[in-house]
Amino acid sequence: MTEIQERLATGRGKWTPEFPELGTEPVNYDDCTSPEFFQREREGVFRQAWLYVGRSELLPRKGSYFTRELPGKLASIVITRGLDGKPNAFHNVCAHRGNKVVWQEHPQEESGGFCREFHCKYHGWRYGLEGKVSHVTNESEFFDLPKDTLRMPKLACEEFAGFIFVSLAENPPPLRDFLGDRIGELEQYPFEKLTQRYGFRAHIKGNWKLAVDSVSEWYHPPYVHARFLDKDISKAEKLVPPIDSYHYDLFGPHMITSVPGPPQLPPRKPGELGPAVKDQKWVYRLFRAGLFGPDDTPPEIGPLPEFLNPGGIRSWSNDQFWLFPNLYVQIWGRGFYITYTYWPESVNTHMYDIDIYFVPPKNAQERLAQELIVDSTIEFAMQDVNTIEATQSGLETGANRQFHLSDQELLIRAFHKTNRDAVAAYEAEKGEVR
Repeated sequence: MTEIQERLATGRGKWTPEFPELGTEPVNYDDCTSPEFFQREREGVFRQAWLYVGRSELLPRKGSYFTRELPGKLASIVITRGLDGKPNAFHNVCAHRGNKVVWQEHPQEESGGFCREFHCKYHGWRYGLEGKVSHVTNESEFFDLPKDTLRMPKLACEEFAGFIFVSLAENPPPLRDFLGDRIGELEQYPFEKLTQRYGFRAHIKGNWKLAVDSVSEWYHPPYVHARFLDKDISKAEKLVPPIDSYHYDLFGPHMITSVPGPPQLPPRKPGELGPAVKDQKWVYRLFRAGLFGPDDTPPEIGPLPEFLNPGGIRSWSNDQFWLFPNLYVQIWGRGFYITYTYWPESVNTHMYDIDIYFVPPKNAQERLAQELIVDSTIEFAMQDVNTIEATQSGLETGANRQFHLSDQELLIRAFHKTNRDAVAAYEAEKGEVR
């Protein structure tokens, strides 16, 4: 055991046996390759659960709006800030002949902005910020038109801690009931102060759950991300915190991991860097930032809320909150946060959104530090993507159908079970027998 590992080790033993409902047997991955299960999951999970669609900063005032094209033709939706200050969501479909109402140059591209009404580009019907029809062109030419009841179909929409969620279900439970008390603690974090956003989207040739798996364990970094640690794998392995230094908690359907990380650099002394060298660590020292965040935490953040680091990890780095079904909120101790969102498109493709948020930089040095963090994070994520696509290729051969998960992969075991259980529960409610 290295010095780092000795310093962080707790000796607490395995986590998985503490959750006997998960079992410890091999796991079947047909849920990532079966087109039939994909359709069931689409109906039982994505058409039933609350889905995160964007931050409140996208709706800064009354009349603000943005659109979302949910992949796989799941839905095309419009989200607005109504005159009452509350968010609204509705399907982006005209009540006249089904044309998409809100778009700019290209109907498949998302858009956003500010307006008082939406105008359908086809025949000029107009809609208010709540989605109701406010004008019908040549109205007298229609027959018994129930204008007062016509609208773009409404969706459930609620806001929590600055995160906007919608549900495609007819009667979803209240959002806060769905999230529960533990996720509710996120309201204590000052998300509203972190408005500097860097966003990226990638199209991945792999099932969306494989991407979730890749951020649910810290078993792979010495191999997938060796370039960040040490090109010598045997040395990279020794830089990874010990297995028992992490903290896990499951509070279905959501869950959390707390992760250790390196301490921040001390304040820089004059001449400390020495001559420039072609070395990643030297660049990190120069910008006082890297994969684990800035070394100078912005004072605007203030003291971190007590709900973070629930396991009391020594040298704590970040907490990863998994909000079922497809959102990760990763809060870092160094004053920034990341959201990861996964949108299934087909059984073996999905869209992957990464958004990184900081306090707005006050000078060029802070801006460059943020950009180095962003660059490192995206490089890290894209290395994971290669592995996801390789895993999908391997699974689709069908050569192996049972896979062995270690104690470090507890959240993967829990996530697949939660997803399968959600599908089964929906089908049982509908009286469908499988």
